[in-house]
Amino acid sequence: MSQAVIIKSSKCGINLVLDAGLPFQELLDEILSRFKESEKFFANASFAISFEGRDLTDEEKYQIIDAIMAETSIKILCIMEEDEIRDAIIRQKMQEQELQQRAAEAEQKVKGSFYYGSLTEGERLETAESIVIIGDVPHGASVVSQSDIVVLGALKGSAYAGMSGNQDSFISALDFAPESYNIAGIYGEPVHKSKNSLFSKRNKTPLAMIATASAGIISVSPLN
Repeated sequence: MSQAVIIKSSKCGINLVLDAGLPFQELLDEILSRFKESEKFFANASFAISFEGRDLTDEEKYQIIDAIMAETSIKILCIMEEDEIRDAIIRQKMQEQELQQRAAEAEQKVKGSFYYGSLTEGERLETAESIVIIGDVPHGASVVSQSDIVVLGALKGSAYAGMSGNQDSFISALDFAPESYNIAGIYGEPVHKSKNSLFSKRNKTPLAMIATASAGIISVSPLN
């Protein structure tokens, strides 16, 4: 007898291959059983999820996700369709390459610094050089640089670049959602997040963004 639920992992997330004929409640129970068996491999992990082998309504998808998050320590970030998975992998690679290039440029412009690890809430990191942070800047943390700031992770706290007055400085991050940001004394507009359901099919993975200053205005745009 073939398995009712098969869990496949990839760089992009988790793909569930589901039995097409099993009653939904039995299928949901089987999904929970499989994730509980595999939780030691996915403990505290965050990833996107996709479904294969069975047509599910949005409500059924949400029930599956809610059950997984309620019964395990796994966090589901979003639902992805097959084409979206392929596109997301391509987009992620392009973003990583672009951000790495930006980091290299920042290091070449001046004597740059690297900070390995995530900051903690309330922590303040200051430097007279360009700074590349290999980690996250959480809410309540701040980074102050005389030149550029590159965050190879999530920027949720505050970032102040070009504090020497250099408007050619920039701020970039893989997940750009700062509570406050400033380039050469110019404050950027708040970054508003979508109010849509976390698991809406329209929900997208975070885009790598870059903030630059020109004519006294800060513009934020995707790196890709």
